[in-house]
Amino acid sequence: MFGFLQQQVVVAYWRPFDGVRHGLHPDQPPYPGQERETLCGLTMTVGIPTEVEWLAPTCEPCWDDARFRRDAASRRAD
Repeated sequence: MFGFLQQQVVVAYWRPFDGVRHGLHPDQPPYPGQERETLCGLTMTVGIPTEVEWLAPTCEPCWDDARFRRDAASRRAD
């Protein structure tokens, strides 16, 4: 009845890197200067993205992993 009140789970933090938006593991928020692993396995240094960089296409493997995490969290909540 009140499904909109269910707790939302962070499945990824998104950051542009090398012309593509990648998902970062949700264990901690990303901060500029951190070296982090993306959901697709790349290692990146988190920067301060520009407005234009947010328009970059999304990394398909990161998107697939994030959807899998979202769906798994939804199944656990049911």
